[in-house]
Amino acid sequence: MALPQLELSDHHRSPFDEAVLIIGGEEEKTITIECDRALDLAHRLIIYVNAHAEIVKTLTAALHALRSYEFGNSAPELAHGIADELQALINRTEEAA
Repeated sequence: MALPQLELSDHHRSPFDEAVLIIGGEEEKTITIECDRALDLAHRLIIYVNAHAEIVKTLTAALHALRSYEFGNSAPELAHGIADELQALINRTEEAA
């Protein structure tokens, strides 16, 4: 399932701890977060949701590789490639953590 892209609204400046996310580029579709550190939470949510397809793709590749190893197949190049993909994904999303 493809998730719509999220972005932080230009109107997120508020005297309250609040952030407004725009869903799929449509200003009339929003998510409002009202809590302590709302902007931090909004940034994390944006990174994770917008990387969702890449996360699923990378985890699926890792799953297939592990299943392959489970049945005795050996593919060091595959392991190296998937490890590189996982590391790149972690690097792109860890700024949200």
